[in-house]
Amino acid sequence: MKRNSLKCKTGGPSAQLELDLNVSALSEAANYHDSERFGFFAILTRDASGKTSQKSYTLDKLPFILDQNGQLSRLFVGCKHDVYVSQASFETPSRRVVNLKEIKLAYLDVDCYKFAWGQHQSPEEIAAYFNFLCDFENVPRASEIVFSGRGLQAKWFFEKPIPRQALPRWNALERTLVEKMEPYGADPQARDASRVLRLVNTVNLKSGQMCRVVFLNRNESGQIVRYGFDELTDLVLPKERPIRHQRAPTSTKRQKKELPCNYGLETLHWAFLEDLRALLQIRGRIEEGMRNRFLMQMLSYLALSNQVTLTDFYREAQFLAEQIDSRWTYHSKDFGTVYAKFKAHVDGERVNWNGQEKTPLYTPKAETLIAWFQITEEEQRQLKVIHSNELRRELNTEKKRLWRASKGMRTAQEYNEDRARSRDFNSESVKKLSERGLSQRAIAEKLGVSRALVRKYLAS
Repeated sequence: MKRNSLKCKTGGPSAQLELDLNVSALSEAANYHDSERFGFFAILTRDASGKTSQKSYTLDKLPFILDQNGQLSRLFVGCKHDVYVSQASFETPSRRVVNLKEIKLAYLDVDCYKFAWGQHQSPEEIAAYFNFLCDFENVPRASEIVFSGRGLQAKWFFEKPIPRQALPRWNALERTLVEKMEPYGADPQARDASRVLRLVNTVNLKSGQMCRVVFLNRNESGQIVRYGFDELTDLVLPKERPIRHQRAPTSTKRQKKELPCNYGLETLHWAFLEDLRALLQIRGRIEEGMRNRFLMQMLSYLALSNQVTLTDFYREAQFLAEQIDSRWTYHSKDFGTVYAKFKAHVDGERVNWNGQEKTPLYTPKAETLIAWFQITEEEQRQLKVIHSNELRRELNTEKKRLWRASKGMRTAQEYNEDRARSRDFNSESVKKLSERGLSQRAIAEKLGVSRALVRKYLAS
């Protein structure tokens, strides 16, 4: 049976009361934005001609931007623009994935209006059918479903926000959700962490319909269902461990899609990118002479960690270049080499290096990065993965020592000291017991040692 021909009885519209789904823009955004935390969110508007405008605000401004006296802000009432809000928060007023601070949900943008199941029904009925499809695909039901005016926005809220360091695993979660729900209209291009989605209670200019919440997944106590991030990824991601190396995929799109999510390596490459950003923060800027190589390496790690698409590549590159040195007069052609290698990487091309198939993107060792960028030992100690071999051994030794201590194990020094004390005690005890006329066998049994050890102590 083809998935697109599935039929079921959804039981009509959701049983939830209309009042129950009368969710304000502020209440909806508060599920993933906390106005008491530091960070920035973005509002993007687009007019009928397609021209866009974006402005960022600190999170504490969220209530004032989205709500006025319990109603949608006058900024958006009767607005002749499509209005979108960022789903993640950012460290500075720049909506770039490399600038992301934290994110508190996973989401899908579902173009259900392109399919028979998403037509000629009420938004509530379409949401009910989407829930059936999630059950069919063993995908946990979303915490919330929003009718965007034409399609659906499914959102899975987390119990607490996850930081930028967890993006590779978050990206793997998004990729798997899309792969499972793409046959039903999930947009594969709408899964990046810097995504904006339509603001609730504003009008979709293409359809003239209101964007609104049409399903809330509530638990027995009436609270919206939220997932632990690890819990949700365990439910959705493949059970197999990620592979460390992949052969070059064949030319067909289907075979490329069937490759497992390599989020183990993606996490490592993201950690290298985070270290380069930390180094940049330590130094303030990168001096001329190593800027181009520094930028190329940051872009390579950004691409290898799968946190950027070919479409967004140049925008992310410009943001990184400005961070490296705000006085740097760069040109887009400076990014061309990495872009070409990134495109080849996405197309599945591999290069032969010492008999091994490698990605065409740059993957130098930590020692090479240290030499290129003259990273001192003091700087290395503030990084997570860019360490010299000597420092790595030192840190590993300390890590093992702390682990052994947490398990109550003795250090080698403590073991040797205890053994020496035991040896001195046994030696003195053997001699005292021998002076009292006990035999070697009796002494061995009394002290719980071997007769050979008793003979050794008596002979010394």
